[in-house]
Amino acid sequence: MDSHRICVFSLITAACFGKTVFQSPGDLVKNQDESAVIICTHNIAGYDRILWYKKDGMGFKFMGFLNLIYDNPELEFKNKIKLDGDGQKNDGTKNGSLKILHLEASDSAMYYCAASLHSVTCSHATI
Repeated sequence: MDSHRICVFSLITAACFGKTVFQSPGDLVKNQDESAVIICTHNIAGYDRILWYKKDGMGFKFMGFLNLIYDNPELEFKNKIKLDGDGQKNDGTKNGSLKILHLEASDSAMYYCAASLHSVTCSHATI
């Protein structure tokens, strides 16, 4: 049986207006059928959602989001990913993880997370 290597890359750090979102690890090389885990951390007060995106040769795709502690994968990724974490911890550090299951060649891509504020009383903001 042929063994294929899958490359998973993630953006390390993004900052805007003094707000920072950090991802780790920066890159992964995994074997086919293994899983890959990327962690997203931020300390932006009031931001309670962690959004995940995949960027491949076809462009960006929204994969889903973690709302507080509730995972919300897009239908296309429902059986492919697991979202976990806490988007609104009281100690100031919020984190979430993206676990990509049963890796295959089409999973070789860049993955990005974003912290988001959602409220019915204010406009949507994403960092």
